Amino acid sequence: MLEHPTPSPARTGTGAAGRRLRASLAAIAAGSALVTLAACSAPGSGSASGSPDDATPTAVNTAVGDTPATLTLFSAAGLQTYEQGLADAFMAKYPKIKVKLRVEADNNYNTVLPRVLASDSAPDLVQPFDLLGGVKDHLLTNLDPYDKAYGWSEKVPASALAPGRVAMGVIGGGSLYQAGGSAGPLVGVFYNKDLAAKVGMKTVPSTVAEFETVMAKAKKQGITPIVASNQDGLIGHLYNLLLGDYMGAQKLSDIVYHKPGVSLDTPGAVKATETLQKWIKAGYFASDVNAINQEASYGQFTGGKGLFFFQGSWITQTIDKTFKGKYGVFPMPPATEGGAHAGMTSNTLAFSIAARSKNKDAAALFLDFLTTPEAAKVAVKNGYAALTGDAKSTGKPSLSGSLTDQIQTGYAVIAADNGFDSWLQNVAPEVNTKLTQQLQLLVSGKVEPAGMVKTLQTTYADALKSS
Repeated sequence: MLEHPTPSPARTGTGAAGRRLRASLAAIAAGSALVTLAACSAPGSGSASGSPDDATPTAVNTAVGDTPATLTLFSAAGLQTYEQGLADAFMAKYPKIKVKLRVEADNNYNTVLPRVLASDSAPDLVQPFDLLGGVKDHLLTNLDPYDKAYGWSEKVPASALAPGRVAMGVIGGGSLYQAGGSAGPLVGVFYNKDLAAKVGMKTVPSTVAEFETVMAKAKKQGITPIVASNQDGLIGHLYNLLLGDYMGAQKLSDIVYHKPGVSLDTPGAVKATETLQKWIKAGYFASDVNAINQEASYGQFTGGKGLFFFQGSWITQTIDKTFKGKYGVFPMPPATEGGAHAGMTSNTLAFSIAARSKNKDAAALFLDFLTTPEAAKVAVKNGYAALTGDAKSTGKPSLSGSLTDQIQTGYAVIAADNGFDSWLQNVAPEVNTKLTQQLQLLVSGKVEPAGMVKTLQTTYADALKSS
């Protein structure tokens, strides 16, 4: 199934809309992290002749827009509406190329995909769960020649392409096997507009220190600064944002992607943990936050029980509709003035081309289309953030504008700073479990920041050894 056993971003909402959104968000995050441990390699070879070299095109043709072809996109049911929208927009621009969806049930998609890719009737476009296994068994096309021909590395932030790169059995660098546009959720700071006005917050805080000043004002006025759930460890959203701030997005991604020789036990990670502990001790969370689950936290935020809520833009699909217009969102402020913004996302406009595809050039044109404003509009219509232009020329986060505008701006700001990273929970199931436990202990005052980071690093190292 598309959802993976990590709390973020898979565990992100309730109801049918939430399930559809969670399915699409999980596709990249799972493929870019857990498979490094799981490495469930597909059986057989995916190249037409069994040669690894067949997965790398020796020549490419970008002038195929007027050449008749039919592409098959292997889609999970939860992504069908979204991906059909992409297909329709592509066909409107290139009417001689047809795109047909081949839809599989969500809970079967990952199971059958390796077999489908290895078959004689392989689809052209897929979103692989096990990217490493697909590359190892030559089931996926090396996209480097197309990257060079279309200039994707210049169009798309490097941090958005990193989950699709593989080198020496490690995700995050090397040759490109998964590409497309840049679209996904914005994970940031949701705020109650009425309470923000009450505490005098007129602009988006530009640093963590400014953010702390706002929270101190809220606390002084009897307003709970942060709504969160920690029965399920979802203070982890905030913790992950702090890790991105103090470690830097690249160093955090190195951990998630299992880059050899990296360690979580760093001064940056300790500083992030100390910051979270300081907010806990200052009373910025409800006293019973360890007993609150995600559903209850949604109700508390929409019920006006707190100023800030650290979540992803997926919540706009499931949050109480009567609260519409009463909240906004901005990206997590950087640690220092002028510092880089960082935030977790899943690139839901990333696809791979099957090694056995008979229409690789046309499939690559589809991937290039995903970098265009037309594709970004489809993403936005389906509730995602997406880059709609040059990520280097974007406005500053603001408390004005529509919620959609705020989501788009926040996403673009992180992209401009090349600050996309992933969830620490995605490192390994063991880290996911241990992190929830450690966050609960931190809230209850039973662990210190340095000890918590060391415990997480030990869990991480042990998981790698046993993989």
